Amino acid sequence: MAFRLTPQNDTFYDLFTASAELLVGGSRALTALLASTPEDRGDVVATMRDLELQADEATHAILRRVNGSFITPFDRADIHALADALDDCMDFMEAAVDLIDIYQLEALPRGVARQVDLLGRMADLTAAAMPSLRELSSLGDYLIEINRLENEGDRNHRRLLAKVMDENADNVIRVLKVKGVIDELKRAIDGFERVAHVVESMALKGA
Repeated sequence: MAFRLTPQNDTFYDLFTASAELLVGGSRALTALLASTPEDRGDVVATMRDLELQADEATHAILRRVNGSFITPFDRADIHALADALDDCMDFMEAAVDLIDIYQLEALPRGVARQVDLLGRMADLTAAAMPSLRELSSLGDYLIEINRLENEGDRNHRRLLAKVMDENADNVIRVLKVKGVIDELKRAIDGFERVAHVVESMALKGA
């Protein structure tokens, strides 16, 4: 009877892909929230919270798989780092949604939509890149584009902060509320870059 000396580890790739695909859903929820009014945000907020819970479970599933595997396709520390980085992206996006809802913010600056658009593109790229972990190939374009988008997000963030402060000089409370949201969006953008850095480290080790 045939048997295997090492366990099958294909599920790691599937789990990472599933985790990244949840981020696509999170970015879509953010986009939907910006198009809604405070009175109509309940469903979107609930969807985002459900996605965040699913992302937590996806992270736990990866970590359980690591702990239950004698052999892993990547360094265990890299698996932990990638799982955590993916989860952080969802946490930051969910935090932005939560703040918009709690503060009942309306008429957000146009730059907020640009940041959310960047997050959507980064989420799509990340989800598309995860299957390439099997061969650690075809990742060059992904890494370059994520870095370019993160740089764009940096520039947008600085301009957005300046605009918010200039236009609300007499309303410090609104400045603080909007700044909280745009800072969470920036953390999410940085989070996607962190994911790319971990992937790049894994690719270099596997080269």
